[in-house]
Amino acid sequence: MFAKMSQDAKLLINLFLPFFFIHCTMHVYLIYASLLQNYKFSPEATGWILGIYYLAAMVMRPLGGWLLENFGIRRSLIWSGMLSFIGCSLLFFRQSAALLFVGRAISGASFSVYTTGLFSYQALCVPEKTRGAMLSLLVVGGVLSMTTVTPLGEWFLLTSQDTLYLALGPAISALCCFLGARVGVAEAEETRHGETSWGSYSELLSSRAFLFLVLTGTLISIADAIVVNISLLATEKGLVASYFLSSGAVAAVAVRLAGSALLNTLPRVVLLAPCGIFMSCSTILVSFFPSGGVFIVGGILFGIGIGAGWPMFHALIADLLNPVLRPKGTATALLLYDGGFFITPIIVGYLLPHFGTSWTFIAIGLATGGALALLGVFYWLPRYRKSLLI
Repeated sequence: MFAKMSQDAKLLINLFLPFFFIHCTMHVYLIYASLLQNYKFSPEATGWILGIYYLAAMVMRPLGGWLLENFGIRRSLIWSGMLSFIGCSLLFFRQSAALLFVGRAISGASFSVYTTGLFSYQALCVPEKTRGAMLSLLVVGGVLSMTTVTPLGEWFLLTSQDTLYLALGPAISALCCFLGARVGVAEAEETRHGETSWGSYSELLSSRAFLFLVLTGTLISIADAIVVNISLLATEKGLVASYFLSSGAVAAVAVRLAGSALLNTLPRVVLLAPCGIFMSCSTILVSFFPSGGVFIVGGILFGIGIGAGWPMFHALIADLLNPVLRPKGTATALLLYDGGFFITPIIVGYLLPHFGTSWTFIAIGLATGGALALLGVFYWLPRYRKSLLI
């Protein structure tokens, strides 16, 4: 029993550290919109510079799955970490919109490959009986970055230390290369041994449940992606974006730590959509009643939703698919999740000049919350207690 626990702990650490730091390379730029605003970029240009990161991540998901299958997990992590370093370094060329655009695209593509590798690794190596708890603890790392590097980056910007802020991304990316080289892939290779071939995309897309899962995940991602623009609402109202981001991160960590064991037993198919509804309600709340206290409360509500919803979403990918389909399934699900992060900043950029920040956020919250409620009532609830494995 002790040996088994030690093996699980080692696997968790091998996943947790790179997961934490690669998310630092993303979350350090959650307040990047305010810096672009200081550079006098238009709302539309800001939306495209922010959104191209997620478009590149989305486009790279299928290729990321192919790279993992053909070049292995460790090499894919090392090379994607190197690309992240290059992409983040290009953001120093602050006067060139083209270089900022390219840098964000490279960073998004590298983040996509890196995270796909980590999630594929856990899908291959983590036993089903501990998958919910392991994922819940793992993705704590992705949220902790919002309580560390995001406030640090915002402090650099508020104190006019833009160069130090821009140096965070390349420095963390270099660390990701080192951690990627240390990921133990023996378990994954052992799991793959004896399989004649990976499943096809036609097999993957023939699963009706998987298609509804990625639709639900895409709507949740739109509700999630509003954090990319939260600094615009905070600046407009004279507030600090970290009130929302940090309180949300703390709430998400608390949910994942306190409820990690419950995720192995709770009906994930029923609870996924309500998690997204919590996030949508948070957006509506902070837009109607913007204040420091409401930002904290809204962040907590948002954190509860993403804290439970993110590990449920990834656990369901593995629940719904046979092992031979999991690399492609992970890549496809994350591709569409990234799609929400791509379109949301652009939608905000084009709606904001016409409707203002608050009403733009409210409209997105109402649309995502309503759609998720319909999916929950008319698809996921009737499916409850049916077999998940196809």
